[in-house]
Amino acid sequence: MIALKKPVSCLAWLCFTLCFALPLHAEPDPAPAERPTVTLYMTVDWEGWSLEEENLQAMRDFRVRHPHIPMLHLLNPVYAMRPGVDMPELTRRIRSTFLPGDGEGLHLHGWRTLVEACELGYRSEPAFSEAEGACSQDDCGYNVSLESAYGESELRTLVACSSEQLMQQGFRRPTHFRAGGWQLGPKLANALLANGFRWDSSRIEPALLLGRWHPDSALIKLLETLHPDATALEQPRKIRPGLMQYPNNAALADYTSASDLLMIFKALAERAQKERKEMVMVLGFHQETADHYLPRLDEAIRLMTQEAGVLDIDIRWAAYPEQE
Repeated sequence: MIALKKPVSCLAWLCFTLCFALPLHAEPDPAPAERPTVTLYMTVDWEGWSLEEENLQAMRDFRVRHPHIPMLHLLNPVYAMRPGVDMPELTRRIRSTFLPGDGEGLHLHGWRTLVEACELGYRSEPAFSEAEGACSQDDCGYNVSLESAYGESELRTLVACSSEQLMQQGFRRPTHFRAGGWQLGPKLANALLANGFRWDSSRIEPALLLGRWHPDSALIKLLETLHPDATALEQPRKIRPGLMQYPNNAALADYTSASDLLMIFKALAERAQKERKEMVMVLGFHQETADHYLPRLDEAIRLMTQEAGVLDIDIRWAAYPEQE
């Protein structure tokens, strides 16, 4: 999600959340860890907005600096579906940012090109941001809330069609997912389950986004409805039989500073020490703004690594098993 609002500080919100807020839902008990461990998931949202070489190169450079960190690429099929696109060349450019061991998943925004290619009627509302952010060149729909705009049967069709499009473009069948604008609710969750998805990361604490979004913005209000009890400390849980939710509990680098990420990491690390359980932290960035925000992740990785040494805990970067 690329933010459209003027930045304001969210440090106070993070402090409040990390100090006082606890998840209101039941969480599965992880197995006791031999050593306190925080497992980090590095995710990439491919928005479908643009493929600028400066952002792709920033990702390649980041991989050189951190070859030990697998990435989960949450891919949007719409890049290759617009007129005049050289699909093999486009797929090659996307894959130039990959390393062995990376995961591949699906990331959906309500782009008109994609919706109509899947033989569905396009809808432009409800939206989670103003109209100025809705269109890219000749395409629109980026800011449409899929959960609010479409019915469950339509979402099943859209997820199935989008997955098929990714495979036609040379990617693996996706089983990991994140909704554009984190707009996941019961309808979209059911659509994922019906299409064989096993892992979702569309849940987020709205306060984590207040560094870029106004408290009264449509995005924050929708997320407060969809994820009213989400916190930055909550852990993976089952939301449907066979479908796990890994909350995006550290947001994406566009919204959280290196010091914010360190604060979340330290809180999870201390919880891992106290409970002798593995804790999970899901962070990441957008491909479309990689050139600007990946340095922030460089700094956060350095700070978290130092803190792990001070606290005598292990950092584990999540790996991804072979997919179909």
